Order: sequence, then C-alpha cells, then structure tokens
Amino acid sequence: MENSHLFLRKIFTDKNLADEIFERSQYLEIQKRQSIINQGDYIKVIPFVITGKIKVSRQDESGKEVMLYSILPGETCAMTLASGLRHQESAVYAETEVDTQLFAIPLTDFEELLVSYPKLNDFIVKTFHIRFEELIKVVDSVTFKTIEFRLINLLKKLQTRNYVVKATHQELADQLATAREVVSRLLKQLEKDKKIINHRGYIEIIDLM
Repeated sequence: MENSHLFLRKIFTDKNLADEIFERSQYLEIQKRQSIINQGDYIKVIPFVITGKIKVSRQDESGKEVMLYSILPGETCAMTLASGLRHQESAVYAETEVDTQLFAIPLTDFEELLVSYPKLNDFIVKTFHIRFEELIKVVDSVTFKTIEFRLINLLKKLQTRNYVVKATHQELADQLATAREVVSRLLKQLEKDKKIINHRGYIEIIDLM
C-alpha cells in the first residue's frame, strides 16, 4: 500500500491531491478477465490503475465486441470520466486483461476534489487527449486497413515479453469485429508464412515485422 501511495504522488505533482485521492479511495486487487464496468451501468467510482491493464470495449446485443483502448498504470478511463461526471449510463464495457491493482475513488469524492483542486482538470484533459488519439487510430484501422493488417497489429499489441499472445481465435475476432472463421484462416496463413506458430490456447510470435 505504501508503494501505491508513492505511485499516486508520481501521477499527481500536487502531493496534497495525491494524498486526498489515497485517503478517499478503496484499494482493489482484481484478477484477470474480471468485469469492471458494464454497458448501461451508472458510474459510482473512478478507477486509477496502479499495476496491470484494463481493456475498454463496446459490445452489441449479440455480444460482438470492438476494443477501443487499454488503461495502463497511471491512467484512468476517459469514458468512465465522461459518463460519471455527466451522471449518464456507461457507454462502454471494461474488464481486466491481467491481474490488476487499482484505486477506486467514489464519484462524489472525485467531484469534490475537482472543486478543491482545479489542476485535476489538467489530468482529465490529458486523459481525454490520449484516448481521443487512440480512438482516431481505431476509426482509421476499421475504415482504411485490411483485416489482415489489423490482426497483425492486434497480435503485436497483445504479445507478451516472451512473444506469446494468450487469446482464442474468437477473442481476437471479437476485438476485430469480424468472424472467428476469418481470423482462423488468417492465422493459418500467417503460420504458413512462418510469422507465427499456432498452439492450443495461445499463439507464438515468430516474425511480424
């Protein structure tokens, strides 16, 4: 917990603000692939990721999913901020991609801190700017790039330091908003081209340059 407190002080240059967030927040350890926010939920807390990674997506009625962006250590969710501060239902779904530690500060406390610490708005603006750029990339990818190009980029993004992607063909298809059969066919071709090796339950990256 002490290290987490120091981590907050690195995010926020105003130590008093960091201390207030620490005091008002609940520290949580959440296992991978656990839901954080569902579409249609009203926002009650604002998360600040300490370690781990949270995936933010949109889902349709059939469950098909399009990944929007990931929340990394030192960051929070722009869509959660937008929905929370406007007191509207969440437009996104968020779940942990790996085991994750975070601080969850109640929305009412966060709103109070916005009044007491106007510079907190700088953090919000920076968050929106980062996410806006990422969403532009998503739109460009969906609009202008081929499925194969998008799949390769997704594999690069998801690969671990050991050059492994732990995801099923269906999970990859959901993130690309396409059919599992399409992804499976493309992965077979990438394996044939000696760019990857398909294993049961994971993909080994060989050369995706």
